[in-house]
Amino acid sequence: MARCEQCGGEWNPPGRKSESLAVCPFCGAPQLEESKARACSRMDEFLSYMVSVYGKEIYRNPDRLKNLMGDLFSGEERIKRLFRRVLVEDKLSVKVYEIAQKPANERPPFYTRLACQFAEADCRPMEFGLEVVAALVAGLTGEKLTTSGVWQSLRPESTDKAGQKTRERKILAQVFPVSGSRNKIVQLGQAKFEMVYVEGGTFRMGATEEQGEDAKSNERPVHEVSLSDFMIGQCTVTQALWMEVMGKNPSLGKRGGNYPVNKVSWIDCQKFIRRLNSQTGLKFRLPTEAEWEYAARGGKKSKGYRYAGSDNPDRVGWYKENSWEKCDAEGNRLWHVHEAGGKKANGLGIFDMSGNLWEWCQDWAGDYDSQARTDLKGALAGIARVVRGGCFRAVAGRCRVSARWEYVPDQSRDFLGLRLALSL
Repeated sequence: MARCEQCGGEWNPPGRKSESLAVCPFCGAPQLEESKARACSRMDEFLSYMVSVYGKEIYRNPDRLKNLMGDLFSGEERIKRLFRRVLVEDKLSVKVYEIAQKPANERPPFYTRLACQFAEADCRPMEFGLEVVAALVAGLTGEKLTTSGVWQSLRPESTDKAGQKTRERKILAQVFPVSGSRNKIVQLGQAKFEMVYVEGGTFRMGATEEQGEDAKSNERPVHEVSLSDFMIGQCTVTQALWMEVMGKNPSLGKRGGNYPVNKVSWIDCQKFIRRLNSQTGLKFRLPTEAEWEYAARGGKKSKGYRYAGSDNPDRVGWYKENSWEKCDAEGNRLWHVHEAGGKKANGLGIFDMSGNLWEWCQDWAGDYDSQARTDLKGALAGIARVVRGGCFRAVAGRCRVSARWEYVPDQSRDFLGLRLALSL
């Protein structure tokens, strides 16, 4: 006896079960045909067929979906085992179903965040999580989340003026040009930030003459570095952006909004950047130490300042002498991080490269040499990573454009943050 999942009608199908009616004779709803199910060699195709037969509610019954998969999926055995596990143990089908109840234009970041969380919990690469969630999404909604973070519709193809079939593509992040410059504004959800174009050039890196007696031995010898064009964040990464990407705020003093995220390790920064890239389709990274110093000096617009945009630290940065706000009951000063962009920008329009937070760079910490370099990447190995820029607790001399410091990659402090970079 066959029974319709939609209307509950029952009838005696002709012949074998695998040759049952394709539709219910009472309500016309599609009925399971084993031959069609076994013909689906890809998981997204199989899931889509299950949804066509049992409706989208099947995603809310992962145990049954798991059993159907075990009986009927004819694709690779390892894929079958993987999806049967994630259905029951991780409840991914239920989570995808819940996200699918949101408006279509709001779903992509939630799907991608789910993929990131799943991959991280399973100790797998980001692309792995995206592929698993992408198959579930495609089976349920007819849409596909690609591993590059691009949202792509799988609805019927349209035709362009040349008669070529095309598919609608939508990047999760919106990128806008800045009028009168080559800068770009990136918007991801409710967070928005600007990337500043830096024209490449050659500069003298390290303890140049204007750095004076405060320069340390690790800033020497001065050496020539040539850099290609790149982009760098106008401000340090904010708590709002970190929350949008990671779903939580690690900062000490969770003020949110435009306050810089702090208390993040170099390893935390790498996780953040991988997730950001998967959600935007862009290739953000940390700046190299050479790029950071070149941008802080003002690039080709450099005027040889001691700090990033001035010889007066009070004009361009938050440091020990001006970053305290109030005293505690015993009269001790209380220092804290300040909102991004609160001081004067440097010649390139970049804020806070002197003080507020030490900023992680990509490089391993190492000694300088006098050899001229092109697109310098720093030491090949080490035990610590470079930080630049000084912080709200540092004396002014530690906030100079050539000042260097270092921390091991897993250290997180309330004076450590990050700034994004993009290659061109």
